[in-house]
Amino acid sequence: MKKSVVGILNNAQGKMSGYVALLNYRYCNLSVLAQPEALLCVFVDVDGEMMPIEKVAKARNAPEREDQFEIYPNDKDLLMPIVKAVNDFHSEYKIELVNLDEDDDEEKIILATVPPVDDARYKFLKEGIGVLADICKGQIEATFNTATAEIGVKLAGASGEEIDEAKDMLKQVHDKATELAKKIQEAKEEEIEKAYKIYKEEQDKKKEEEQKKVQDAQAATQMKMTPGDE
Repeated sequence: MKKSVVGILNNAQGKMSGYVALLNYRYCNLSVLAQPEALLCVFVDVDGEMMPIEKVAKARNAPEREDQFEIYPNDKDLLMPIVKAVNDFHSEYKIELVNLDEDDDEEKIILATVPPVDDARYKFLKEGIGVLADICKGQIEATFNTATAEIGVKLAGASGEEIDEAKDMLKQVHDKATELAKKIQEAKEEEIEKAYKIYKEEQDKKKEEEQKKVQDAQAATQMKMTPGDE
């Protein structure tokens, strides 16, 4: 196979892989869980210089919490710039400042909590993953079509067997990228559905508790109004 055709195939593969990786990154920023990739977009203003958050703080998932980051500034003077930066890029997060040590009110860390998937957020996330999936699919298809045309030009006059081999290889690259993008989308959809189910169950539980309180209060009132035995 011509080196020029191999170059076209490698270029197409690199682009398609990049689009799939970008889809995964964008899905991480549609936060359902506290995923480290969601902080990669956060840049902090340090004396006029925009610096990635990993240069000015350490972040980790909170122990026993899937929806929360613990962010440890490298310097206490960076605390508020980091808060502002996280809020700028993820305004949906709930930001709290807590003492690193109960006996030390000076040293604080940042807790960033991903909001629950309530009805409104569920709709937003579902629409978002669909839009991003369509963008990724369009990019993959455009790359495939461009590479197909380029192969046709490079192999003009070549044997049908050689042309078919190149196009088959390109199709394999295309199908692999498409399938991976689909799996990433399905995994995100499952993540959203799971979080939404948890939210609905919690709301149902709260509703039942409130109804029980009302019923208990009504029963107590009824008992007071009922004359006792003489």
